[in-house]
Amino acid sequence: MDKPLRPATDAPMRSAVNRRLRDYWLEIGGGAPPAWRAFDPSTVTALLPHLIVVDAEGDPYRFRFRLIGTAVTQLAGRDATGRWLDRDLYGDRLDHMTWHYRQCAETAEPLAIVGTIHFVDKEWVTAEHIFLPFASEGRVDKILCGLHVLDGDTRREGKERDLEEVLDWRS
Repeated sequence: MDKPLRPATDAPMRSAVNRRLRDYWLEIGGGAPPAWRAFDPSTVTALLPHLIVVDAEGDPYRFRFRLIGTAVTQLAGRDATGRWLDRDLYGDRLDHMTWHYRQCAETAEPLAIVGTIHFVDKEWVTAEHIFLPFASEGRVDKILCGLHVLDGDTRREGKERDLEEVLDWRS
């Protein structure tokens, strides 16, 4: 039997960036997906370099990068702002790369993961992500993602590259 690529754990998020972003999301939405207009970037200015904003459109969902923070574009070595998350961008890894956004959009629930990511011409790094849904008219239309590289984190040592652990986003 194959091991799941995204086993659920009760492990808490370690990233102060992602915990602060989660707390802000809870403040503006009270635990339910807030409308995007409730998001005020001036209240989380220190987090902006670590943020990714994705438009969630259509049925089935398709995703497009609306905004990518400077820390993320620097890590990636490119700025994909305005691009669709599609085969042109991710090739055969599309389903793997969009699973998080799809999960968040379809459940309208936050999702936190820790995994190993690789960008062009970069070493593999351990990063923690949080995906936070925003909705209008009862449908998720934006996802705010925090990406924080965890230097020195050993949780990923000896684990398969594609394995990502689902964290308890509430703790």
